[in-house]
Amino acid sequence: MTAGPTLRQTAWHEAGHAVVAWDQGFTVTLVSIGPEGDSLGRSQHTPMGDCAIPSERQRENIVAMAGWAAELQSGEAGDATYDSSDLTWVLNRLHQHAPSRIEIELGWAESEAERIVSANLDRIERLAHELMSREELVSSAEILDIIEGRPPA
Repeated sequence: MTAGPTLRQTAWHEAGHAVVAWDQGFTVTLVSIGPEGDSLGRSQHTPMGDCAIPSERQRENIVAMAGWAAELQSGEAGDATYDSSDLTWVLNRLHQHAPSRIEIELGWAESEAERIVSANLDRIERLAHELMSREELVSSAEILDIIEGRPPA
């Protein structure tokens, strides 16, 4: 039996999605490491990109790949992500493309996610730390303050 991810790994995963969504110009509306259904956590942002538009699909793909990229930076991740739902989300939006196009889009999104995560490790760590103590953040203003390193009001 394989052990599940640690709380820290889950927090870094979700914080990675949130910080990269912020970097891509989205407003992060929720970040949670509370289990819900089959999910160990979730990050939500607005507006959702229209994946029929290539540039919007690219932004969403980068955000989807960011959880895995942040996990790798957490110091606890193995060679593969534990969260297959992120990859499934991306593949469902690429199903109409040729397999070589899917590889190109996924590879590019993964590289961009890794680059953005590496450039924002302090933000991800700060948000992950807050998630480990509180489990869920539902105020977009508070999430933004944490990401940007502003002290609480």
